Amino acid sequence: MLRRDGLPATLVTDPDLTDEQANAARLRLLREYRGFDQADTCVETYIGGLPVRNLAWWRVSINAADVARLHYINWDYWVAVTGGTRLATTLASAKVAEPDEADAFDTNLRDAFVAGAPVPEIILVDSGPDTRLVILEGHVRATAMAMAGDNMKERTALLGRSKVVADQWFY
Repeated sequence: MLRRDGLPATLVTDPDLTDEQANAARLRLLREYRGFDQADTCVETYIGGLPVRNLAWWRVSINAADVARLHYINWDYWVAVTGGTRLATTLASAKVAEPDEADAFDTNLRDAFVAGAPVPEIILVDSGPDTRLVILEGHVRATAMAMAGDNMKERTALLGRSKVVADQWFY
């Protein structure tokens, strides 16, 4: 779609959120890609009814202490593999303690976080300062960050914040 419309990949890979024209182009592409009609109220949501226009977004720095606070979304799988804690560190500890062949990808990703190699940012949400940090996108990367522990190099992540987050099913 970017090529078709003669738009640079940086429109989505390195967005300038202060550029209204670029923001409009991204929204138009998202609507087309996701199948939303211009008048469709679904454009107001991202996942499970989360009203994205009610969130304030920042690019934030995260370190090992922040990663220790990361919760998976409230899906049965993540609840089960963490014994109900939903903490990324719970699953990471289990993977480090008893690695298996299926964990090779996570181990390589962990090594990338330790080395400071480029890895796409995770997307987090919370309902205010000092509230639960929930991973909206990037669960595997967050697990690898937690596996790196204190050896993880500081990273950036996208953070959406609003009081409405606390009322969402996944929070």
